[in-house]
Amino acid sequence: MGRTACLVGGIASRPCKERKDGAPTVVLSERKPKPKVGPRDPRPCKLEGRMKRVLFIVFVLIGLALIGSRFAGAESLWQYGRIESVKKSVTTSTKAWVVNTPLDEERTLYTISVHVQDRMIAGNYEVSATQSKPPLEWTSGSAVKVEVSGDSMYLRSATGSLRLHITQRKTAGPMQPITAEEKKQLLELDAAPRSPQSMVGFSKAGEDKATAPEPAPPPPPPAPSTGTVSVRSTPFLSEVFVDGDSMGYTPAKIALGPGKHSFRVEKPGYKAWTKEMTITVGSELTLDATLLKK
Repeated sequence: MGRTACLVGGIASRPCKERKDGAPTVVLSERKPKPKVGPRDPRPCKLEGRMKRVLFIVFVLIGLALIGSRFAGAESLWQYGRIESVKKSVTTSTKAWVVNTPLDEERTLYTISVHVQDRMIAGNYEVSATQSKPPLEWTSGSAVKVEVSGDSMYLRSATGSLRLHITQRKTAGPMQPITAEEKKQLLELDAAPRSPQSMVGFSKAGEDKATAPEPAPPPPPPAPSTGTVSVRSTPFLSEVFVDGDSMGYTPAKIALGPGKHSFRVEKPGYKAWTKEMTITVGSELTLDATLLKK
């Protein structure tokens, strides 16, 4: 007799075994209960999160320390350096015109390159009342004390002190070490007492300059002793002669002493124009010269 499948709750179970009397025996499959899973312990997760935060902070501190040590070597307070080169340049510009004569002004600019550790720093400054020429002893290889602050570089030695505006920074090979004698001379700068004005031209941002005595009031201007004559011409750029001396080209403003003066205006291709005038002290006269073609 074949085996038949038993239905339990509408679901087919294992094949039924028939008893001797022919009635099927229902064999139910046993299901093992699933183990109960309790809530996960949150303590390991919290500990893991704390460890990650601690490691992150440690790495950040190490990075900041490395960056700080990198910049501390190049832009700390006073350190030792060697002059690499000193270059001078002079430019001329016209400040004003007096009687058609230009008044030129010369500007002297010095550029100094300094070797500091493994860096080459170049800066320049303009010679002025507060900053004089660099000392003659500042030649290539001379030992100096250097301080870098922002865009300013300060140089000191036993013979002078200067402040420069940094124009270039670049890496270089290692600097030649400072000898014991050079270091001794530079250390004496710190040991010697200094007045507030000993650092010529040094004025860092945020620091007050040393108070200086107020200058005496300027003397009153002297009384005028001449008169002026403004000479214009047609055509322009005609040469002006006063008492036979060339005074420039029109338009011109000429200062002359009191008395009688002869004026002549001429230009190639035109007839000369002449006139005599009497000048008094403080007078302001105008001459309009019209030149005729030859």
